[in-house]
Amino acid sequence: MQKTTARAYSNIALVKYWGKQDAGLRLPMNSSVAIALDQIYTTTTVEFGDQYSKDLVEIDGDQFSDEESQRVIDHLDRVRKLVGIHLKAKVVTKNNFPKGAGAASSASGFAALSLAATKAAGINLSQKDLSILARFGSGSASRSITGGVSIWYTGQNSQDSFAEAIELPKEWGLRVLLVFVGNLKSKKVSTTEGMARTKATSPYYPVAVKEAGKNLQRLINSIKDKNWSEFGQVVEDECYRLHILCMTTRPNLLYWSNETVAIFQKLLNLRDHGITGYFTVDAGPHVHIICQQSDADQIKSDLGKITGVNKIVDCGISGPAQTIDQHLF
Repeated sequence: MQKTTARAYSNIALVKYWGKQDAGLRLPMNSSVAIALDQIYTTTTVEFGDQYSKDLVEIDGDQFSDEESQRVIDHLDRVRKLVGIHLKAKVVTKNNFPKGAGAASSASGFAALSLAATKAAGINLSQKDLSILARFGSGSASRSITGGVSIWYTGQNSQDSFAEAIELPKEWGLRVLLVFVGNLKSKKVSTTEGMARTKATSPYYPVAVKEAGKNLQRLINSIKDKNWSEFGQVVEDECYRLHILCMTTRPNLLYWSNETVAIFQKLLNLRDHGITGYFTVDAGPHVHIICQQSDADQIKSDLGKITGVNKIVDCGISGPAQTIDQHLF
């Protein structure tokens, strides 16, 4: 057993999943594509040992809530079962961004935990197997294991639902601007709860799942054809598809804020003047803007003038989850 620290990167889905075909296995209703961001990450240190009489879980200097802590312990149990050990562990996690606010902290968190815990327990899993393991903690964590630009396959069973890397045209010089707005506290309705509620109550859910499959093929074709404007159009179509589902959930889910919509309007205005940034939003108010390097500075300048914009983080495409030497305890 050896103390191990891992870092994994948050990802933003371009083709999104919202709901599971199998909640126990965390198999999504549809395949998805995401970009992992090199400036938005979680760092996690794990140590198994006789010195721990129970699992100790800490994030950003605070104890987890009981529910959050149990999710981590359940994931440690999966690793212990893989290795055949019964040792308790200490887990310390630090995000460099707000958790639970719609910026995919569970994705980077469970990816970092999966890598750190397996290494600390003495096993080396392949990237595919790590992606499968991370999926049990948080579905989108499968994509943070792979990092970069990845597709997560819906699968028919646990072993064929995993993420693998794909390539974007290098000449696009793609950047992702993460715009934090308004309240940075955790959202009232979690992603897991929101997904279940939408699947059960939105009258548009079956149609929306079919549209996700069509949009996935559109996105792949736009990458093959190096068609930047079509790529951006799919990204925005997927943003609307997700949030139409949320808005038609009972009770309704409205993750957007005034600032979210103001950013949309500004980007549409900039596009009329030849500056192309395409927006997408996960389950929260914060906006991810997909743009090219040549337009990034102008977009940042204009969005920074909007009242309620707290911070803009200029991100490139990350690498995969990785171990590092700087431990948190």
